[in-house]
Amino acid sequence: MTGGLFALSDARLQALSAAVQALCHMPYISCPFFTEDEVQQMRKDVSTLPFRDAQSVVGNGVHQDFQVCFPAPRIASLDAVASLLEKGLNQIGQKNDIFESDIVLNDCAVQRYHAQSRGIGIHKDGLRYRNIVIIITLSGTSTLYGCTTREGAGRQVIDDSPGQLVLLAAPGFKGLASAADRPLHGVDNVTDGRLSIGLRSEQLK
Repeated sequence: MTGGLFALSDARLQALSAAVQALCHMPYISCPFFTEDEVQQMRKDVSTLPFRDAQSVVGNGVHQDFQVCFPAPRIASLDAVASLLEKGLNQIGQKNDIFESDIVLNDCAVQRYHAQSRGIGIHKDGLRYRNIVIIITLSGTSTLYGCTTREGAGRQVIDDSPGQLVLLAAPGFKGLASAADRPLHGVDNVTDGRLSIGLRSEQLK
């Protein structure tokens, strides 16, 4: 990318490091990270991708009411942001011995929710996703939340407004006590649609 978009500046690396360190003490963290120009570029690039309806119900009866591009190709700004985060997270991981392996963001999904969508029910990301899960919301008005039970107890809203970087602990992250403790989360209150990117490191067999 030109014009300094998606560059790993010292300030940005420090912000990412602080977020990862905070994640050692909580299941998810949100921090300001992307500029308006970067969000606009990502939104423009994902708008050209092909979408399909997601499976309406998945494991444990979790509802899904959105369209998805999966696997989304690492092209244009999607590749730029993935490369930025890989570089930063691996620098942090190698310095602090905080991940079980190098971060390779080989799983990319783009989700598009219509206004008044039911969102996605309370769920945990699969065990095959390692170290860290990344959520980047590009547009819309909705609520991303974490909770402590599948019934929604202990609900906490996570700020995923455009420009925020959301990190969730995953198995292999040294701050996660056990794989069973990976965070429950969901999306609801989709009043004005939602467009988001999910980036993960899938453990390949």
